[in-house]
Amino acid sequence: MNGYFDYAATHPMTQPALDHYVAMAKGVPGNPSSLHTHGFIAEDYLTEARRLVKQALGLDMLRGKLLFTGSGSESNYIALTSLRKRMKGSEVITSWQEHDSVSLLLDEWEAEGVIVHRLKLKDGQFDHDKFLHLLDRDIGLVTFQHVNSDTGWVLPLHNILCKLKYKKVLLHIDGVQALGKIPVSVDGIDAYSFSAHKVGGPKGVGGLYMERLLPPPYYPGHHQYGIRPGTIDVPGISAFVKAFTNRHENRTRHERNFLAFRAILKEKTSSHVDWLEFDDQSPAILSFVSDKRDGQWWMTELDTLGFQVSAGSACRAGQNGPNRMLESLGYETSACHGLVRISFGEQTTAEATAALADAIVTLARRVEHHEQTFSR
Repeated sequence: MNGYFDYAATHPMTQPALDHYVAMAKGVPGNPSSLHTHGFIAEDYLTEARRLVKQALGLDMLRGKLLFTGSGSESNYIALTSLRKRMKGSEVITSWQEHDSVSLLLDEWEAEGVIVHRLKLKDGQFDHDKFLHLLDRDIGLVTFQHVNSDTGWVLPLHNILCKLKYKKVLLHIDGVQALGKIPVSVDGIDAYSFSAHKVGGPKGVGGLYMERLLPPPYYPGHHQYGIRPGTIDVPGISAFVKAFTNRHENRTRHERNFLAFRAILKEKTSSHVDWLEFDDQSPAILSFVSDKRDGQWWMTELDTLGFQVSAGSACRAGQNGPNRMLESLGYETSACHGLVRISFGEQTTAEATAALADAIVTLARRVEHHEQTFSR
């Protein structure tokens, strides 16, 4: 995995998480809803998983509820669909650069008559003035991505919470790219979504913190507070918690490494590519913009050289439309197709990062040479 730089799409399971999953799958076969010994044992592990996640978030067991889902996208769906039933106001505030699991659902709401306001960045910053102005309207729900999945841009969450303090407005935060990578507090947030495989847990497990219980989005069931039906994947959840708690405990070390990798890339390549940097940015994601070749060209060419990067969120793979984040930042149309995302994980090394930087320079020079030849 030395050439793998697409950890924002999925982080391979860490060895401790994988070992724990195998042990749990073999040793804890019970359904936590079953009223017998194996069921009680599984329920105990589920309770402990909730306790450990809450502990990492600075919460005690009595504070809020923790729902486990099948993915971060499902967590977003449950949160928004359920919060919609609780909205006091009739309008929604979001941004142009949300993940598809949020933006496509809000498109459906708009078709049903809900007014959705989408903020753009203003000179790379959250538009606080526009946000305050919109709060004077009949706003019932605010939903934002904590860390942008394409660029690593970090939402000024504390400032937003201050502006909502005396408003009867519900707040949902998509924390899929934030949990385990930047400091996270869920104080003042009605629903916070996250995903297991972004931090080295298994695919097929997500989570949702709820400040208070939400109405079910599907149909009233008997599992997980009646919110999400279906047998609970205790081995998968336990493996996620193993990966997440390890990531949480070592976050400072990972952050230091990731910042070093970013420095290597920028030092070697800045004269050839345009890196996207912000005042507050996740250390785990670094992207550049090319107006000469689209992101998928870079992704394919780097792959042939042994490096796996992405052209943005994996949920939009193969859809080579303009990147919404770049549009929001005011890039020209040609550049809006040219995003290349590099993301770091536990197995990333300085040597591999330096080799990736050399490959980027090689390709950039190839493009520059082609452009010079073509212009003659």
